[in-house]
Amino acid sequence: MYEELYKAVQAAANIGVISHFRPDGDAIGSTLALGLALRGMGKQVRMWNEDGLPARYAFMQAAAGLEPAPAEVPAGLDLLICVDTGDWKRIGDRSREVFAGFPNVANVDHHATNTRYGHVNVVEGGGPAAGYVVYKMLREWGCPLTPAIAEALYVAINTDTGSFQYGSTTPGVMRAAADLVEAGVDVAEVNRRLYQELPLSTMLMQREVLNNMVVEQGGAVAHYSMPAGRKAELGVGMEDTKDLVDVVRMLQGVKVAVIFEDLEDGRIRMSLRSKDPRISVADIAVQFGGGGHAMAAGIRARGELGTVRENVLQAIRAAVAEIC
Repeated sequence: MYEELYKAVQAAANIGVISHFRPDGDAIGSTLALGLALRGMGKQVRMWNEDGLPARYAFMQAAAGLEPAPAEVPAGLDLLICVDTGDWKRIGDRSREVFAGFPNVANVDHHATNTRYGHVNVVEGGGPAAGYVVYKMLREWGCPLTPAIAEALYVAINTDTGSFQYGSTTPGVMRAAADLVEAGVDVAEVNRRLYQELPLSTMLMQREVLNNMVVEQGGAVAHYSMPAGRKAELGVGMEDTKDLVDVVRMLQGVKVAVIFEDLEDGRIRMSLRSKDPRISVADIAVQFGGGGHAMAAGIRARGELGTVRENVLQAIRAAVAEIC
C-alpha cells in the first residue's frame, strides 16, 4: 500500500516533511525518522513544525534538524509529506496559508477520523501510531534503520501507545520495538528522558489540575478547565499543558477524562480520553468539529469556555449514561 507514495518520492528531488501543531512524540518522531530516511535516499529534505521542537524531545539525535515552518513555499519544493496529521488544518494556521493550493501533498497518518486530504494518502486508520506506519513503510522500501532513525521511530511509537500500555499495542508493535532496539535504541535512556524528568513548571501545572479537577457522574467523568490567563498566573508555558489529560485520566473509576483550555483567541482547546472501549471519544469529538481515536481525541472550538464545556460535557454524559 506504500507503492504510490514511493513513486511520488522517487519523482521528487526536494521534499518537505511537516506534522501537526502542538506536536507530541509521534509527530516529532515520525517527522524526523521519515526525513532522515528520505535523505538517505538521496533527497533534499527539510523537516518542519509550526510550533517548533518541544524541549521534551530535544534529546533525540536528529532533533536539531527540525525547523520552524517556512514563511513561504521554498523554491523548488516538489513534495510535501504531512505525518500524524488527521486533517489539513492541523498543520497550523500559518502553515496552511503558506501551503494552500500546493499541488503535491502526501498524507501519512493513523487517525481513524483522517479526512484523506492528500493527493496521496497512506492512512491506516485506528493504528497505534504514525511512527508505526512510517516504520512499516521504510521497511517495505528497504531503507536502513540507522540509530537516529530507530530512536525517532521508537519515541513515536512509545509515546503514542502510552509506553506500550494502550490496547493499540499489538504483537506487531512489539516486534517493531524489538527491531528498533536491535538497531541501536538505548531504551533506558529514552524512557528516562521521556518519563522520569519533568521541569518544575510542568509539575506545578499538574498540581493545579489535581487541586481543581471536577469529578462527576458517580466518578465516571473527570475534567479540568483552564481559564484565559491562568498559564501566565502560574508561570507555565504551552509545553507544560501537554498531556494534562493523562493526569486526570489516572483517577480510579474514571471512564472519560477531559481538559478544557481557553486559548485567549476565542477558541477552546479540548483533550479527551476514554478508558472504556464502549465509549468512543472520537465520535464525541466529531460532533464538535474535532477528531482522533476512539480512546484519545481532541477538539478546538470557538466560544465562551463555560458554554463550550457544558455542550461537550452533555455529550460525554449521554455516552456514559448509555453504558452505566
